[in-house]
Amino acid sequence: MMEYTTPPSYGSTVVNVGGIVNDQEILCAGSANSAEHTEVKADPENDWLEPTAAKFLWSGRTSDGRAVNAELEGSLGERLDKVDVLAKVPGFVKTLVGGVVGTKPFIYQFSPRQKLSLKVNINGVESIEEGDMFSEATFIS
Repeated sequence: MMEYTTPPSYGSTVVNVGGIVNDQEILCAGSANSAEHTEVKADPENDWLEPTAAKFLWSGRTSDGRAVNAELEGSLGERLDKVDVLAKVPGFVKTLVGGVVGTKPFIYQFSPRQKLSLKVNINGVESIEEGDMFSEATFIS
């Protein structure tokens, strides 16, 4: 799943694209999904709210029309990395970009050590899959 908000010049629209697959097929794919940071903490380095827990919801239909809903929720665990996208540019350029444009891009990366459960419901039949997750949260401006 990937979710982002367009800049104000494009209406600050939330766009989400995602899908659910199993070993045999694509169960559903589309844009009727959501990603929510359910818990956050302030990052003193840049004023972003770093996510510490998240909830992801998928909704769609199989190729034969059966309703699919899925949910994954839990702690993101200890952060793997925080990437300052402008870290390698000269200081004056970084200051210029941050001051004039207001951009201070950072990427937070997570892969919880505990297994998270993906609950998938297909036409009222629920299954639960446990697995590893990798997640990124990118903040630009």
